[in-house]
Amino acid sequence: MKFPILVLMAAAATLSAASPDAPKLRLPGSARPERYAVDLTLLPGGDTFRGSVEIELNFVEPQTVLWLNGADLAVESAALEQSGREIHAAVIPGGKQFIGFTFPQPVSGKARLRVSYTGKISRRSSAGVFQLQDGGNWYIYTQFEPTDARRAFPCFDEPGYKVPWQVTLHVRKTDMALSNTPEISSRDEDGGMKAVRFAVTKPLPSYLVAFAAGPFDAVSAGTLGKVPLRVITPKGRASEAAFAAKVIPQLLQRLQDYFGMPYPFEKLDSIAMPISNFAMENVGLITYGQSLLLSRPENDTIGRQRECAIVAAHEMAHQWFGDMVTTAWWNDIWLNEAFATWMETKITGSWKPEWNMDVSRVEDGLGAMGLDSLISAREIRQPIESDDDIANAFDGITYQKGAAVINMFENWIGDETFRKGVHLYMKRYAGGNATTPQFLASISEAAGHDIAPAFNTFLDQAGVPLVAVSLNCSAGRPKVQLTQQRSLPVGSAGSTPQSWQIPVCVKYDAGGASARQCQLLSDPRSEFELKDAKGCPTWLMANEGENGYYRVDYQGDLLSKVLAAHGEHLSVAERAGELGNVRAMVAAGRVSPATAFGLVPNFSQDPSREVVEADSAIAQMVKANYVPEDLRPKGARFIRDSFGARAEALGWNPKPGDDDDTRLLRQSLVPFVASVGEQKNLSDQAGVLAHRWLQDRKAIDPNMVTGVLEVAAEFGDQALYDELLAAVRKEKDSRDRERLFGALGSFRDPKLASRSLALLTTGDFDAREAFFGLLFGPLSYPETRALPFDFVKAHIDELAAHIPREVGEDFAADFPFVAGAFCDAGRRDEVKSFFEPRVKAYTGGPRNLAQALERIDVCIGQKQTIGPGVSDFLRNY
Repeated sequence: MKFPILVLMAAAATLSAASPDAPKLRLPGSARPERYAVDLTLLPGGDTFRGSVEIELNFVEPQTVLWLNGADLAVESAALEQSGREIHAAVIPGGKQFIGFTFPQPVSGKARLRVSYTGKISRRSSAGVFQLQDGGNWYIYTQFEPTDARRAFPCFDEPGYKVPWQVTLHVRKTDMALSNTPEISSRDEDGGMKAVRFAVTKPLPSYLVAFAAGPFDAVSAGTLGKVPLRVITPKGRASEAAFAAKVIPQLLQRLQDYFGMPYPFEKLDSIAMPISNFAMENVGLITYGQSLLLSRPENDTIGRQRECAIVAAHEMAHQWFGDMVTTAWWNDIWLNEAFATWMETKITGSWKPEWNMDVSRVEDGLGAMGLDSLISAREIRQPIESDDDIANAFDGITYQKGAAVINMFENWIGDETFRKGVHLYMKRYAGGNATTPQFLASISEAAGHDIAPAFNTFLDQAGVPLVAVSLNCSAGRPKVQLTQQRSLPVGSAGSTPQSWQIPVCVKYDAGGASARQCQLLSDPRSEFELKDAKGCPTWLMANEGENGYYRVDYQGDLLSKVLAAHGEHLSVAERAGELGNVRAMVAAGRVSPATAFGLVPNFSQDPSREVVEADSAIAQMVKANYVPEDLRPKGARFIRDSFGARAEALGWNPKPGDDDDTRLLRQSLVPFVASVGEQKNLSDQAGVLAHRWLQDRKAIDPNMVTGVLEVAAEFGDQALYDELLAAVRKEKDSRDRERLFGALGSFRDPKLASRSLALLTTGDFDAREAFFGLLFGPLSYPETRALPFDFVKAHIDELAAHIPREVGEDFAADFPFVAGAFCDAGRRDEVKSFFEPRVKAYTGGPRNLAQALERIDVCIGQKQTIGPGVSDFLRNY
């Protein structure tokens, strides 16, 4: 049946109308969508697009106002259809995030709203609909998470509104059009255009809708069952997709096996964007920064290939956890992101055991603990009360801490039991939305007991538990005694009394063998007997497998004993984790700097790359911000003495017979010794190799290019600077541009570092590629660490004009982090007074400022408390 249509007044004609109060964050819920039909005309290279959207609605309560999300959309006309009735309405403004429609009398029940409008295609930001250039061709992409679908069409832009979508794209005949589902028709239109219609999607939230247009090439990656898999590349770059096309089906098969159900959508395209800074799990159309997905075979590296596989596993895991079952609101975004982060390690680790993904898991957990040690850290399941909270939710707490907590509880109840719980959850909520209580109920059902009370102690409060461990062998069977509190660094203003329900698993000597035992630590103090001990254990490790999200404060001689047992009884992940824990205990004032530095020479010779890298993190304390300038040469000498011979043996160039771990150790250790250890022959060699690479991109091992360029720049002169700047101006490859910007941000000479900072206000470069390397690179050196803040202070308006400033991608929110290397009260006051009146205008900025100021406070405290110990060690070295 065809309903009569009333065309509503254009928004431009009604801006003067009185506007009821627009929503502040969430839509009122008085109406719900049931289906969308979106029709868009996309011309890559243009700055606007035309669109229309039909939304089938259900007004669950009589309403005289309908609010939708809409941003930077110019409504040209609108129409309402309802059961043969004409309902007069007007379009009203709703601020930057909402569009309203008013009716002269209440509307209830079913209706259809049709809106015609124009929108913007950004060249500066990746939020909403944006375009990028490669090889002289423009390509349109989308990025709607978290709240930027509203830039493409008026909609209910919240994850809880999950309905089918029909997308039709009008594009040039020479362009390829892509969306979430397979193309079902294509017909030619006038003016060299065609209309491409896509199958109706399964129920999706707005943030997972996606489309793309441009002269793409498509590379088949085979099929998984009947599901076609492709890699989509910019024109002429199909040959660079070989590795991705090989690994994606293998990883997807493993994910399908884990979830115990087929891939839930009709197709999977993985599309490369000529930019390097993100990937997104859109249903059936996953977007990847180009360097993640593509590489010329002769320029490929071990690290890039591993990153490609890891990120692909993460994004494809989302197709089940996040896409098929979707978080109901952003406070539960950890259900999407923490799970995918946990799965990326599990899936790639089972696929490539030699990659030691358990060590990557440990490293990620240690990084999350560093952030979580701040009293300004947020909870995993943070209440969402503003756009700031949404922006802040996509951080290391959600991703890495969330993944670490999942891993801890999986380890506690068992892999297969946890997996059964995941299967229950997926089957119950497939195609819909779900919440944390529903997830935990499914896991608890599989486990046979309620894990939610323990799990929630990690979700609903910030902080890292500190478990003090002692061993009592004085009478009867040995007992482990535990106490818990919050782990805080020296200099923190936080309070330590805090408790969790912690699954503590210990590993210990049992008559020459290793035994394992777990205990749920629910109280501030507890103890338990070691059931398999054969007398008093010669060693005890209090975080078996480094699976627990807690730090360990070993009492008595337990630390020295467990580290003495490292070679025979501890895995690589455990050795790396114990060294990371030592580093954290120094920061907490519980292990002396001399004790930590005393470990360095021994562990620097460990056969495992990951252990050497963890050891180097301890050694790097000799270059902490609070170390006096006159002692820095001794710190460099300590680095050279501990790691120099091994770095020299590795050298900058590969050797016949090198395995992957040797190549990766060279990639991390040689630049470390050249830079932090100031080993002159290595830095001189880097300068020579950098000049060669600038003349010939094949002149050096691709694995070493980043290290070579950054070390060469650190010790480089104006001539090298000019070469690098000329190179980045003409570089066509996004990955090489990323390397070059990193090098330009690495100059230790203040004049050259200032030149790099000035590039950020010229508009000559895409800020998405240049911003972080150029602005934050100078924080690495005493000579330049004040420059970024001083530059931002002097040029903040010019900077803001050249960076993404949308709610979903606001680079200005990171401005406070330019204070990251300050360690004195005067500078802290200056940072606070400058940014405090400004950060409210930066989405996510207030929390970032709080964290930047807290880090300065911690540094001041460590300078007073830990600094003397570091200085004494260096003076006596």
